[in-house]
Amino acid sequence: MSHSPPLVETKLAGVVLVCGDCEERKDGPTKLRAKQVRKELKHGLSHLPVRLRVVQCSCLGLCPKKAVALAAVAQGHAPLAAEACTEQDVDTFAKALARSVK
Repeated sequence: MSHSPPLVETKLAGVVLVCGDCEERKDGPTKLRAKQVRKELKHGLSHLPVRLRVVQCSCLGLCPKKAVALAAVAQGHAPLAAEACTEQDVDTFAKALARSVK
């Protein structure tokens, strides 16, 4: 007898993933840290009418040189991915994500 897991409704509209493995690579970013990027994204996305969860994850498989990999999946929207080398890149990603989920 097959038994499917119970599914529950959530108030989250999507998830933003920040790769925590990028900063540990020898060719990873020199100035950005995953915790710092998460904090900046949370602040940049806090004004949205929908809730997005920003989490640190293991390798996303994007592995950019001298950058942190970012990915976002939101309900009803195309997935976004980016390479953040600077804080300005993180801000640009947050603004692009905000425009796409409004």
